[in-house]
Amino acid sequence: MSSTKKIFTADFIRKGMVLTLAIGLITMGGLLYSSTTAATWRSLRMIHPKNICLMLGIVVLSWLVEALRVKTIAHLLDERIGFFPLLRINLASIFSGNITPLYSGTLPTQVYLLHRQGLSLGKASAIVTIRLSFTSLLVAIGGPVLLFLFRGLNGIGLAGLAGFIKYILLLALAFAALLLLLLLRPSKGEFLIKRFFSFKIVRRIFRSKADHFCRKLLTEGEEFRSCLGTLFREKTIPVLFVFFLTFCSWLTTLLIAPTVMMAFGVHVQDKIFRILLLECVIQFFLSFVPIPGGSGVAELGFFSIFAIYLPKHLQAISVTLWRLLSYHLNTLVGGLCFLRLFTKQGKQ
Repeated sequence: MSSTKKIFTADFIRKGMVLTLAIGLITMGGLLYSSTTAATWRSLRMIHPKNICLMLGIVVLSWLVEALRVKTIAHLLDERIGFFPLLRINLASIFSGNITPLYSGTLPTQVYLLHRQGLSLGKASAIVTIRLSFTSLLVAIGGPVLLFLFRGLNGIGLAGLAGFIKYILLLALAFAALLLLLLLRPSKGEFLIKRFFSFKIVRRIFRSKADHFCRKLLTEGEEFRSCLGTLFREKTIPVLFVFFLTFCSWLTTLLIAPTVMMAFGVHVQDKIFRILLLECVIQFFLSFVPIPGGSGVAELGFFSIFAIYLPKHLQAISVTLWRLLSYHLNTLVGGLCFLRLFTKQGKQ
């Protein structure tokens, strides 16, 4: 795993952070300039300390839930790891993911640090793969289904994007259906994948790597199905608990935005479900943004949410608070854990 340490050099980390911060600050600066008034600062001063504690509490709760999720997955594989070491490993992994395109740094960091805890590379990779698989299953299946149920999008303020989202939705639903087919009817799923990669236009796009991608997709699908099937047969209750924790992990993250709104005295309790649904839409699109942390796109996307429910003078400042809590605080605390863990390993 020495390659992981080589990847995360000081220069690499610095470039990732500079790029993310530069894009984020430029975007937020423009939004603040366009909608900040004297009333904005008055509202900011009126935030009650209990609301600040609530916002921070939601963020900390998201960390704790995710650590418990990984600990439960490790328990499924008969590995015993302390809760707080896992918490630090998760936070360090969040940091490396936040400063790399498409959160690509998360997985190698988590595998490396779990391995340093005494796990074999196979077990560490299995824990991370299962964690990612449960998350992907929730997003790939749950996200498109929710979008389909609210496909009109008028009720959540995205009617203007309905034409564009329709095509994305069709692709997402097709992917979700294929994923379910691979899990429930593997032979039919494999047939469709092979058929897909046999099309001329697909082979023209992937060229010589088409067969490689096809084999890789089939192999990973079979490994995941086999692993999940074994776990379901032998440890049904813990597996269902992992699904529950995966849902809770997403929910705590999504609750940050409504909590920010309520901190300004805006009553959104009767609109919580619609706000969470709209956040799912934005987060679904952010997963395809190659910029580290989705900087720029994330701020603009959530600005569109706040613009629906908040007066103009609170929109940009609310996005700023949301971004500080959901991204920059994670990156700061995760960065401290990252430095501590890698510095500690370097001294050994």
